[in-house]
Amino acid sequence: MARPIRALVAALLAVGLSGAVVATAGTDAGAASKPRTLTIGVIAPIDAGLTSFGQGIRNSVQLAVDQADADKTIPGWTVKLRVLDDSSDPAKGKAAAAKLAADPNVVAVVGPYNSGVAEQAAPVLAKRGIALVSPSNTLTSLTLGADPTHPKRPWKTYFRLVGPDSLQAEFLASKAHALGFSSAAVVSETKAVSKGLADRFADAFTADGGTVTVHQTVPDNATDFTTFLQAAAPTTPSLIFFGGEYNVAATLRTAATSAGLTVPVMGGDGMNDPAYISGAGAAAAGSYASGVGAPLATLPGANEFLAAYNQAGFTSAPTDYGPDAYDAANAVLAALKPVLQGKQSLPSNTRASVVSGLQKTHTTGVTGDISFDSYGDRVDPTFTLYTVAGSPLAWTPVP
Repeated sequence: MARPIRALVAALLAVGLSGAVVATAGTDAGAASKPRTLTIGVIAPIDAGLTSFGQGIRNSVQLAVDQADADKTIPGWTVKLRVLDDSSDPAKGKAAAAKLAADPNVVAVVGPYNSGVAEQAAPVLAKRGIALVSPSNTLTSLTLGADPTHPKRPWKTYFRLVGPDSLQAEFLASKAHALGFSSAAVVSETKAVSKGLADRFADAFTADGGTVTVHQTVPDNATDFTTFLQAAAPTTPSLIFFGGEYNVAATLRTAATSAGLTVPVMGGDGMNDPAYISGAGAAAAGSYASGVGAPLATLPGANEFLAAYNQAGFTSAPTDYGPDAYDAANAVLAALKPVLQGKQSLPSNTRASVVSGLQKTHTTGVTGDISFDSYGDRVDPTFTLYTVAGSPLAWTPVP
């Protein structure tokens, strides 16, 4: 039976964050009676871009913050949330990071959804020593640097709850091979996270004995796949692999079906959203996509998380990244508690202590065991393969 959500939060707050600075200064009764505030930031696509993911991230962090305030998780302190929209636009994400970095009350940031946004936001926050914890970024270089054969962590303040594309691509190639697909036409958007996943899939698929018949890129947010489909159709691939998000994936699926190329489309976690199905319609049936982590229903705190999320009255779903965002916020809160104990104002080392505490995290959250390696990657990340099936059509885990 899943442990109650607040028991999970208590476990997060009780874990051995021995590296965090424990405050020892006392406080008088008058000061203790006046709650002081701190701010956790969120950067995510709220108004435009991949909003279903962004809104689920925002809502899940809000849930963690609301619970912390209701439970007086950090005695004498009120936790506020400051949400800034990035519209899945790296430039907007960079500007949002600058605004949060300039706010002395901001102690950490959860987000962003998009890896391309994280590339711009992470260095801005790192300069101010602010932890950035993403529930969704998969671009490998965010933690290992540009040369994976000689990994070097770009920012010691950056952490993520999901596995990198270097592992996701291998997972997808292995699953494609196990499903009996022997050839694949590969296409991706041009942004680094999309092209990186597609390129790594092609390499891994070939290494597994598969054949890549065509390998092309299209502009980000492409609406025309004519050139790719004209090249791919004569090669009769048994699979189309797409690197990119659900909105463009739906356009590809529709265009491929219209062109007579009805073989399944497979993609990464960015494709795995109900909006792909609504966009592609009946043609979406039989598609495949990975999901980061295990299916929500199988997670240790799923029932309690969903009950609390629904009770909060949010109008958008948490998506696959909501539980990770919730765990990210609670990990930040766990790192903060010893730093602020008995303090009347934010210590000058608060941000650094949060980073130190996160690096030493060893706990269990809604998504399972949580700890980070020396690069800021989650230890032992998992992936799940989903397919579009059923009536009505829905993303369903592949046994």
